[in-house]
Amino acid sequence: MEVRRVQKFGKSTLMVSLPAEWVKEVGLSPGESVYLEVDEDGSLKVYPPNMKLQNATKEVKVLLSNNIMPEIVTRIIYGLYILGFDKIEIESKDKLFNEDILRKVKEAVRSLIGYEITVQNVDYIQIQSFLDPTKYTMTSLLNRLINNLKQMLHYLSLGIKEGSRTFLQETIELEKEVDRLYYLALRQLILSQSNRSLAYMIGVKRIQLIGNRILIKAIEESADEISEAATDLLTLTPQELEEVKNYWNNMFDLIEQSTAIIDHTIKVLAKEDAKLINETMEELRTLRRVLISEATNIENSTSNIKNYRILIAIRTVNLRLYNAIRRMEPIVEIAFNRSLENTKEIVID
Repeated sequence: MEVRRVQKFGKSTLMVSLPAEWVKEVGLSPGESVYLEVDEDGSLKVYPPNMKLQNATKEVKVLLSNNIMPEIVTRIIYGLYILGFDKIEIESKDKLFNEDILRKVKEAVRSLIGYEITVQNVDYIQIQSFLDPTKYTMTSLLNRLINNLKQMLHYLSLGIKEGSRTFLQETIELEKEVDRLYYLALRQLILSQSNRSLAYMIGVKRIQLIGNRILIKAIEESADEISEAATDLLTLTPQELEEVKNYWNNMFDLIEQSTAIIDHTIKVLAKEDAKLINETMEELRTLRRVLISEATNIENSTSNIKNYRILIAIRTVNLRLYNAIRRMEPIVEIAFNRSLENTKEIVID
């Protein structure tokens, strides 16, 4: 490690000269700008122009046989996307992709933000990433995930109120968008582990990597529950869905409360107020108790329903809401822990 003396420049500026060998190696010229980054441990990093985010392109070749289960193709592409691969070359060992494999490849690529098929032949597919990771901060991704989650609840409520299959289907479509954002957020987190410059630019602290992973998974699982509620309702016939409308008032209150508490949950992430976060945690627990209590009320109010399909659908909506709210609890716990990260003194009034 080289040691250099800090010198005073002017009245208040301190200056350290750059090593001549480093300047020559990166081709730095007088008048050019460099990037400075303060790391979490207090160290300072200096990056020359056009090298701040320079990384080798990650490429991989995948050889497939038509005998494999098509689902494994989806998992491979998702896994490579999450791991930050920029280019995937898929070749058929049998000189021809079968229809199922071709369909799974296309479905997977369409469901991943930034991936596109750039070359396609009967036995070869090239997938390329056109993603600029610096454009997706973790805060913006979390906000988009939560906004989609709240919209899912809104359409679920409308679907019940109007007896509308279209609104229920929209709930499911929004869950697919949540998945796309989830995979992108996961990719960003994994890239941030190896690229601290990117982590700095998108607002990911090293100490918060695991917490962010739990956050996005909690939202994704909550969206799954709401989507399942819509899916359960879509199994009903139009006539059965009309009958469910009779119970919309009770469901509306529960969905509105769920939406409000989800909104509170994500907002406290930006706060460093342990007392406020604790109140939100208690709100979550209270709503869970309400949902459990409402399950008993549903048993009583639906005792006269003879159609077991309607009965199960109504009960399932309540159960799915309960599970969706339960998924939010880790988010509040993480918010509480983060409120203590930089604390020198704790005062509880």
